[in-house]
Amino acid sequence: MGAVETLVLKITGKVFDEGASLVARYIELLRMLLDEYRVVVVAGGGNMARKYISDARALGVSSNYWLDTIGIWASRLNSLLLASSLQPYAYPKPAASLEEVLDALSSHRVVAMGGLIPGQSTASTAVEVAEAVGVGKLYYFSAVGFVYDKDPLRHPDAKPLREVDATRLKAMLEQKQLPGEYALIDEKALDLAVRSNIVIQLISHREPEKLMEAMRGGNPGSVIYPR
Repeated sequence: MGAVETLVLKITGKVFDEGASLVARYIELLRMLLDEYRVVVVAGGGNMARKYISDARALGVSSNYWLDTIGIWASRLNSLLLASSLQPYAYPKPAASLEEVLDALSSHRVVAMGGLIPGQSTASTAVEVAEAVGVGKLYYFSAVGFVYDKDPLRHPDAKPLREVDATRLKAMLEQKQLPGEYALIDEKALDLAVRSNIVIQLISHREPEKLMEAMRGGNPGSVIYPR
């Protein structure tokens, strides 16, 4: 029997902000994939992370180490929600290192995780996971399904970019053409994608079923190429 292909999915924390009905659609999608694939899912922290970080600041916490660590634990709690809903197929706790991801995949069909280390976004984590497991494409369910050529809130004529090079997107971020909400991904994650030659397929977080279209070679959002 041939090796089982591995998929790496990044799910924005906004999915968990919007409630169980949307999360349930992701669970259904993951269950469908399990017959043919192993899956690593990296969850973002969402509003829970932002709330706890805000509360920590209000309590006088100023160290970025602690603020980032709070965000990591929030993202891991979101990932645990996925793992608990996918028993007995899922690794029973959030993976806390790339080595643990690789080890867990040898015995489980699904590995769910959040962030890994302070100073790194979950987008960067997802790219590193893709590199570690040896896949060339990351499927990223993002808060906005497209990269735009400029801020669509300020520019009604903003156009979605169906395809964009990582270096161009990084330049747009550096020039502050896009606010964080629309940038979707940080510069470090883009650098990692270029280094490891990983394609990033953006899909709207409200349309998890579009993954099947993307896996068939379609483009339901924007594709970020590692060049």
